[in-house]
Amino acid sequence: MLSYMRLQRDFGNFDDWQRDFIACNMASRCGWAVTGYSLYLGRYINVSVDLHATNVPFGFIPVIVMDSWQHAYYRDYLNDVKSYTIAMMKELNWKVITARFKRVDAMLQGAKGTEVKNG
Repeated sequence: MLSYMRLQRDFGNFDDWQRDFIACNMASRCGWAVTGYSLYLGRYINVSVDLHATNVPFGFIPVIVMDSWQHAYYRDYLNDVKSYTIAMMKELNWKVITARFKRVDAMLQGAKGTEVKNG
């Protein structure tokens, strides 16, 4: 699966990506955890975006986004953002996410005029 290969390539393995993504979601005060492609670094990274626009990196293409605003979890999880995050990790739609990884690859190929390697 393309998304797994990209995450493994840029984070070392899927579990390392997942641990970092969960940490980003828990660290966000009110915002989102985002995995995206950094055009500057040439790889995927995780970031916490606070409020509506704090910590958004330039040249960043999001592919996985998780809401960490209180309205997303408070009703069911109260202040337990960790349980919410772990539950929502199980709800990620990997078909949609893989399509986003493919779009990033296509954009990079078009920009560079070369083929992106699979691993």
